[in-house]
Amino acid sequence: MTELWPIVTALCALAALFVVGLPMIWRRKLEGETVDDWLAVRQMETNDELLLSDAQLRVWDDKEAENNAQAKVDGVTSASSRPGYQVALAGLIVLATVVLYDRLGAYEDVQITRSIASLDEATPTDVTALIARIEARSAERPGNLDYQSLLGEYYVATGNAAGALERFEAILAEAPNAPDVLGRAAQAEFVAEGQVLTERARKRAEQALAGDPRQKSALATLAMGSFGAERYQEAIGYMRVLRDLEIPGSEGHQLMISAIAEAESRLSSTGGTDVASETSASEATKPEVRVAVLLPVGVDEGALAGQTVFVIARPAGSTARMPTAVMRIPTGTWPLKVKLSDENSMAGQKLSALAAVDLEVQVSQNGQPGLNNASFLGELSNVSVGADSVAEITIRAISQ
Repeated sequence: MTELWPIVTALCALAALFVVGLPMIWRRKLEGETVDDWLAVRQMETNDELLLSDAQLRVWDDKEAENNAQAKVDGVTSASSRPGYQVALAGLIVLATVVLYDRLGAYEDVQITRSIASLDEATPTDVTALIARIEARSAERPGNLDYQSLLGEYYVATGNAAGALERFEAILAEAPNAPDVLGRAAQAEFVAEGQVLTERARKRAEQALAGDPRQKSALATLAMGSFGAERYQEAIGYMRVLRDLEIPGSEGHQLMISAIAEAESRLSSTGGTDVASETSASEATKPEVRVAVLLPVGVDEGALAGQTVFVIARPAGSTARMPTAVMRIPTGTWPLKVKLSDENSMAGQKLSALAAVDLEVQVSQNGQPGLNNASFLGELSNVSVGADSVAEITIRAISQ
């Protein structure tokens, strides 16, 4: 908004010029020397009749031209010198300035920001009116992602999941890899569909966790979806992560403890396997997956300098894109050598619980995971967890 002040200043200066400057300029023009003044001076300087006659002839020729010019000047100055004209013209310019500020300076945005800042003192009626203003402003400026986010959060809080999803969709159109928005969109869709985890919601939640393993909306969506589908062991894994993200003793922490206990009880009653102990003695010797990432022939390692490498492990043969473990490392000396273990596991899962994994390597130019962001890709299937051998993966360039 600050860029508008030079425009406003210039318009105000222009108004001042019309009110004060132009009459002064025209007045000085009218008070200048005329041809009659010139002739009078010449008469005082000489008594030579021939010279005076010649001067008189010159005056007659010049005076006609001067009279024509003066008539034009009088037409302008007579109007511009009138106070009413000056005030009207200045008022018109000031009005144009205000209109320009209102249209380009986002006056309504300023008022909305002030209203949001004072929400602590707002009544329910005030909040409803504010949301209506934001909705109207968002319709005028659909590219304003802040408004889309505000409305999405409000719709979630008021139970309008479908409306929230629409707003988050608009943000994803501009920022398709934002973990927070992906997680919120997944959660909104889950609720809008009657707490059924659709394929799109699941993929978005998994993509969110690939970018941010602590994204709460994605974790909660996958936890509730797994619980509803009676995949209690999987739900417990997500719930444990959510529990650990809460402050011990807080309401959220106690809620997750209760949810985990309920999931464990249901798992036991359905004849499921015992819940894996979080402090198992076997953790002292966690199995690992050793990986070496190789460059393709003809590609110099300098071509990938500054990019980010994601090494992703998924259950062998699984069609789900949800990673079990992910390691993110910067490019360096090739081949890149890494070790995946339970420390790299996501969403409460354990790499050590799998017998084999499918590996995928993504090289990203913008530091974000996902096939859409990958410049190079490598894959290797059915790699044994805990094997002594090193899984070698040669990456290949992919076209976008």
